Amino acid sequence: MSKCAIALLCCTLSIEPLVAQTLNWPYNGADLYNSRYADIDQITPANVSTLKPAWIFHTGISDPKMSMEMTPLVVDGMMFVTTGDDDVFALNPTTGVQIWHYHPSDMVAISTLPVCCNNDNRGVAYGQGLIFDARLDGKLVALSAKTGAVAWKTVVDTAANGAVMTLAPQFVGASEGAVPEVLVGVSGGEYGVRGHLDAYAPGTGKLLWRFWTTEPATWAGNSYLHGGAPIWGTPTFDPALNMVYFSTGNTFPWPWAGDRAGTNLYANSIVALDATSGELQWFFQDVHHDQWDLDGPQPTVLLSVNGVAAIEHTSKTGFMYILDRASGESLFPYSEVAIPPTPASANFQAPWPTQPESSIQTLTEHQAVPQPAGTVVAPMWSTVGLTPQVFQPTFGGGMQFPPAAYSPRTHMIYSHARYQAGNYGVTNDAATNYACPGGNLGVTHVANCGFLFGSAEGLNHGVYGAINTVTGQVAWTIPILTTAPDSGVTVAGDLVFFGDDTGLFYAANAATGQILWVFDAATVANAGGANGGAAVYEVGGVEYVVYGFGGNPGESFELGDAVIAFALPAATAAAADKAKTK
Repeated sequence: MSKCAIALLCCTLSIEPLVAQTLNWPYNGADLYNSRYADIDQITPANVSTLKPAWIFHTGISDPKMSMEMTPLVVDGMMFVTTGDDDVFALNPTTGVQIWHYHPSDMVAISTLPVCCNNDNRGVAYGQGLIFDARLDGKLVALSAKTGAVAWKTVVDTAANGAVMTLAPQFVGASEGAVPEVLVGVSGGEYGVRGHLDAYAPGTGKLLWRFWTTEPATWAGNSYLHGGAPIWGTPTFDPALNMVYFSTGNTFPWPWAGDRAGTNLYANSIVALDATSGELQWFFQDVHHDQWDLDGPQPTVLLSVNGVAAIEHTSKTGFMYILDRASGESLFPYSEVAIPPTPASANFQAPWPTQPESSIQTLTEHQAVPQPAGTVVAPMWSTVGLTPQVFQPTFGGGMQFPPAAYSPRTHMIYSHARYQAGNYGVTNDAATNYACPGGNLGVTHVANCGFLFGSAEGLNHGVYGAINTVTGQVAWTIPILTTAPDSGVTVAGDLVFFGDDTGLFYAANAATGQILWVFDAATVANAGGANGGAAVYEVGGVEYVVYGFGGNPGESFELGDAVIAFALPAATAAAADKAKTK
């Protein structure tokens, strides 16, 4: 498909926010359900081929260790975008002109923080006239939405505990029938953090409640105190049930599990809490005693299935679970399957004898491609032992952080799925075996890692696809053959938008998966890979689709700093003519 030419539309310099907003994107996931769905139809399958850039904004922030995985917010005529180094920009959403810029000048050097997997900030939250920014240094900062001035700042956790924050916070307001609160969670599953989800008072930054994600009774000894279970994804909220939902990440350490026998709750789980008190309502663990980093970084999604209020989540295992939102009971059958036989030499791992597998059809490959002679390809759920084995999915496979979307029109969940096999094993030496990706990460809890790691045969690849939530069957897939997909998915009307590491940005028919439009970010100076999430909004009668092309240093071919908003030329011309007649 030919590359799209770019015509950057000139715009009048103005820093005044607009007031003629007709459709906001007020939450990271569009709404408190994380549906990432906009009920709007100006851009359709019939005219999307004419979509062009309406404006381009460059953050001017350049850092080779920084990802751009954010989803913009659009609220009351202002747009808010972030960089991976925790800068926040307010923009005019029709011109891309900067209104204000917050730079966290009080942060310590990011290189001194326990950051796994690139410097990252997946977006901000809005509420009560404030913007909430969860920073890599473990601080939650409230900014004036109008000016960017700091209203308050509070410490959620510290680098000394292995904690950072990379998720977009969630704001729950009084209009939803709840006690107003800002929800944030910590990451640090590779650094011995003890995970937790917190609620803070939006006006003051006071801690309202904390839920620890490592439950002592299911961890041997005191291993729960540094057991991981981080929170990567923005939580969801059900106002009718007054419940907060989120997914948790991997256990620590991995792949060595020798000191933490047990199921290791609430790692690798979907968790429901009372929004007022933070008390546990139910949980569903989709990996017991994780040895493989098969965590759940993708945010949860709330939806309705055959009239039942439901929650969906898919982890790196690739198995999708759709549960009753009130009880946590699965709406589709699943089985606890016996794991493959464990060699006696690997019994030190204390593997859990069964693992859950959903009956919902999966987008993920569950076996590595053929490897060179002498290489051991492990069946899924094989115990990590003394002999290195090739696993798929593993820490780089399945569903990663990029968020899924749900359309009430099609009743489909839309997501990426990755193939990225890994070859690893452990040594049976407790004194040196606090294993972690990349070897010794230099953290207090990590000794001299005995982690054996190597790349596996088979080009990284994957798919974007749709799963019908009524039937549990895959509706369609789009193969991505040259790179493992790393973009969030957004649905607007009858279209689904997503990107890839090369900087291509796609629009497809939401019902069929037919690709209808492709934009190549390589045609824009200093634009990188498409690794974020699109937001869709309407101002002055014009529908816009906005996306950050900054890339991911671990995946993308190019890094950059561009935020690009797209619109139909006919719509922008009509809006301009209307403005002239006023």
